[in-house]
This record gives sequence, structure tokens and C-alpha cells, in this order.
Amino acid sequence: AKVTLNRGAQAFEATLVGAEPEKDLAVLKVDAPQSKLRPVEVGSSADLLVGQSVVAIGNPFGLDNTLTTGVVSALGREVMGVGGRPITGMVQTDAAINPGNSGGPLLDSSGRLIGVNTAIFSPSGASVGIG
Repeated sequence: AKVTLNRGAQAFEATLVGAEPEKDLAVLKVDAPQSKLRPVEVGSSADLLVGQSVVAIGNPFGLDNTLTTGVVSALGREVMGVGGRPITGMVQTDAAINPGNSGGPLLDSSGRLIGVNTAIFSPSGASVGIG
């Protein structure tokens, strides 16, 4: 696999470290110089409050480096994963989550990682619903 970082057009080789297909999640090890990598600070979803500001980053519809904002709408949601097994303890947000956002970070207002964008619940099948 190849990974392009936000700070340049150069693509770096990456190897798969682990994957959870039913949660649409993979961990990659990027073979890039240390100077090009900046780790994200990890926060805690246990400390979230309904109404707290959040930011979702992803590539919806193939549009790179897209950021949407919203608030925590609810905590402790349960949704059915791709494999038919429930994913529990989900954070619901009104930040736009569209196809291509999955796997991207959900950040608190201080830029700490508090979750991973996973799914949008849309009764109509359109990109309108709750994420």
C-alpha cells in the first residue's frame, strides 16, 4: 500500500499491521522519515459530554483532506457492524460522516483522538442521517 501524508505529494510505502474488517478499520506502518510523521495525541471517549465540539477528518467521496465539525449528539450507541455483529459504545455526532470518512479520526476540540469515523445511519440510503 502507499500512503500520502498531508504535508506533501510524496507517497510512502506502508505495510498492514492489523485489521478489523467488520469495523472497517486497519492499522498501517508507514515507511517515512521520522521528520515527516507527527503522532496524534490520544484523548478519551470516556470523558466526552453531549454537546461537546468534535471534528471529523476523512476523504468523503474521494475528496482528500476534508474536515467537518459538529458536536457529540449521544454516547453509548450500538450499531450493527458490516459482519452483522454489534459495535457498542459508539459516539454519535452531527459532524458530516459520508462514504470515505470511515477510518478517519474523530477529534475533540483540542485535537485529541477520541474515536474513529465508522458509519452513517441513513434510513433512506442517502448521505443524510446520523453519524
